[in-house]
Amino acid sequence: MAEYILLIDSNYEEAEGFVRGLKEATASPWEVELYPNNTTYGLRRYLKFFTVALHVVTHPARYSGKTLLCWQQFYGIAIAFFCRLFHLKKRFRLVIMTFIYKPRSGFAGRLFERFVRYSVTSDAVDRILLTTRAEAPRYAETFGLPLSRFGFAHCGSIPHDPAAYDDPALKAQGYYFATGRSNRDYDFLIRAFRGRPETLCIACDVLAPCPEPNIQVEQNLFGEAMLRRMRNARAVLFAFENDQVASGQLTFLTAMDLGVPVIVTQTQGLTDDYLTDGVTGLVVPKEEAALHEAMDRLAADPAFAARLSANAEQAFRTRFTYYHAGKEVGAQVSESEVA
Repeated sequence: MAEYILLIDSNYEEAEGFVRGLKEATASPWEVELYPNNTTYGLRRYLKFFTVALHVVTHPARYSGKTLLCWQQFYGIAIAFFCRLFHLKKRFRLVIMTFIYKPRSGFAGRLFERFVRYSVTSDAVDRILLTTRAEAPRYAETFGLPLSRFGFAHCGSIPHDPAAYDDPALKAQGYYFATGRSNRDYDFLIRAFRGRPETLCIACDVLAPCPEPNIQVEQNLFGEAMLRRMRNARAVLFAFENDQVASGQLTFLTAMDLGVPVIVTQTQGLTDDYLTDGVTGLVVPKEEAALHEAMDRLAADPAFAARLSANAEQAFRTRFTYYHAGKEVGAQVSESEVA
């Protein structure tokens, strides 16, 4: 029987459903190594990736002959980097999950690109799993890799009890909500709300306060407080800077789970693989008029908004939990073993 190890940067509460899905899909037990790092930011976060990777490559007996699945992509990238740098004999299979590469500018961007390229083109890497289908051809061309090196599995998230976050006082405010850091186009949303009667609340710790009277920026809104604010919004808005880059999946799924209507600017990937326009949310071009039209449609037809919310919540619970993600990832791991 194959032996599997999951390397995760979160906690077992989040991993439990995912591991259950992995076990079912592979019909094998899984060991879990927890290296909590998802609440650390900056240099310390990246140092943890490298120290964990060094631990892996310097303990060959622990990992020899096993399949190592890296939940956080940079654990896998750093492991591949050291394997290639030190010319290590291939002792284990390495699968990198949730791979995303966004080009960066300047010298740091060029250095980052060389590091990622050096790592993912290493023979140490057996499979790279993406969270959208559209990315595979672009990454294959960018890094000169065969398409067969890439696989696809939906993201997953922990189910919540939406009713636990109901707050009539917040609901009565009638605001729209946006949150997240990566690849967000908050300038577009701010312009779109300028002069509008509605209020937009943005939860982002790296966004400066906005002088617009109907724009509220929350820099310290996390956890339960963030979920409560999201749950009681008229709708959750997603506007993306680069429509070629997959980002925001977890936030997007959380909104669906909480039963809040979502309005999303069209992207290659997220809106194709996670959303059905007019059924589980609204997909719009990144144009102010289109966003306004979607907002007005929800406001004018509460029954339609309620159907979107109910459909999204149902889709989440039947397709997008961590358990379902684990089953998809497990199937990809098993498939790559015989490829």
